[in-house]
Amino acid sequence: MAPYYTAEYSLSAEDDLTARQVIARLNHALDAADYKSYAQMFAADGVFVSGFGNAVGPEQVEAALGQVAPFITNKRHVAGNLVISGNGDELVVTSYLIVFERDAELKYVGSAVNEDTLKKVDGRWLVARHDSTLDPATAAYIQSVMNP
Repeated sequence: MAPYYTAEYSLSAEDDLTARQVIARLNHALDAADYKSYAQMFAADGVFVSGFGNAVGPEQVEAALGQVAPFITNKRHVAGNLVISGNGDELVVTSYLIVFERDAELKYVGSAVNEDTLKKVDGRWLVARHDSTLDPATAAYIQSVMNP
């Protein structure tokens, strides 16, 4: 299987920009602790997979974020190095996620590779699947905090 960064790229400039906006808006909603707005960017059958657990559909995504709020509140989630592939009504955005503490102290607190599959539903790009793979040091840190 070819690496994601060599995948087909035939998006219109408008779809490319919209995909970038979806990712940015997801992270801004997360940073604002607006889990309802975050979840509403998911399709009705959208799947959320992360080191914190899995959820299906906006209602479960919102609830899942509420459960892990102590770990994600007062953080700054920054997506970088976006690679977008796809065409038509489905695309995949692979990005590096860097997370910083923004309240108690200024420090880097984790990183992951996110893969967001977006699909066009009634003319709107929604998250069909969000996969977040924590980098090993981040996963070890979270496990140490969750299971002291």
